[in-house]
Amino acid sequence: MDRTEATPEDLPPLELRKLRDLDVARDDDDERDPYIYAASAVVRRGDFTYVIGDDELDLAIFRLSAGEPGELRQVLAGDLSDDEDERKRRKPDLEALTAMPPFERAPYGGLLGLGSGSKRSRDRGFFWKLAADGSLDGEPRQIDLQPLYEALRGEIEELNIEGAAVLGGRFALFHRGNAAESENAVAELSLERVLDSLTGDQDLDPHELERIAAYDLGELDGVRLSFSDATALTEDLVVFTASAEGGGSGSDDGKIHGSVVGTLDPNGTIRRLRTIDRRWKVEGVHAALDAGVIDFAFVCDQDSEDEPSPLLSATMPAAEGLE
Repeated sequence: MDRTEATPEDLPPLELRKLRDLDVARDDDDERDPYIYAASAVVRRGDFTYVIGDDELDLAIFRLSAGEPGELRQVLAGDLSDDEDERKRRKPDLEALTAMPPFERAPYGGLLGLGSGSKRSRDRGFFWKLAADGSLDGEPRQIDLQPLYEALRGEIEELNIEGAAVLGGRFALFHRGNAAESENAVAELSLERVLDSLTGDQDLDPHELERIAAYDLGELDGVRLSFSDATALTEDLVVFTASAEGGGSGSDDGKIHGSVVGTLDPNGTIRRLRTIDRRWKVEGVHAALDAGVIDFAFVCDQDSEDEPSPLLSATMPAAEGLE
């Protein structure tokens, strides 16, 4: 397995601005708080912002022009308990959400959400076509990830898929290597085969896998940085995020030492790696390029059920040559 190393740039942390809390309208018989508190990924398309949470069966839909609570639409079959411990045990752990490009059976592309694969009960995802205005078209299709994830478990220790993005004609999955015996990795699949599967047999298979590469992103406060999400910026550049989260036992267990945002090209080269304001544990990112500036949207999981996850924004000059 090829390995790439990088360290954060010597620049001030990227400043984030809060746009809104991720409050949602829940059904009358749903006793949970009316917000997403464990947001894990975000995609923006037109006036719509889509968010998933790692303990939800639903996709949250926000209209940027409205400012009203988000709408919840179920994307995976099943029902989750209101009991906190039982919910954590049974959750689908949806961690990755990405916009797929237009193809024959989805002329305006679609949303692909993926479970983490950290347990075999988390080997499923969904695909939902998009309409021309960025709204959802039709109903979601459940995607079986088990064939692919079983193959990845043979190559990657403690599988934990946190992000996904289209990169240079391939489909890249970002594994969070924060376990003791694991390391960050990017698994690349044939994009053409993946697109066929989304509206065909509705499963991702090992034969779609083309390459796996490992990444060392450095440390913050002596804690290893691990992938937390990814999104396509251009045809040949992906934006990713990573966080340094303490592990083991004691006061550092689960403590966030900071996050970074970076860019990755099809050759596996990390172009940028910049720290983010340490107040935020960044879990999801969407990015767009506008006149030489990268415009970011982030969602965070602050590890507290008592406060909603926020939607935040930031901008950063793009590398020379990007327009």
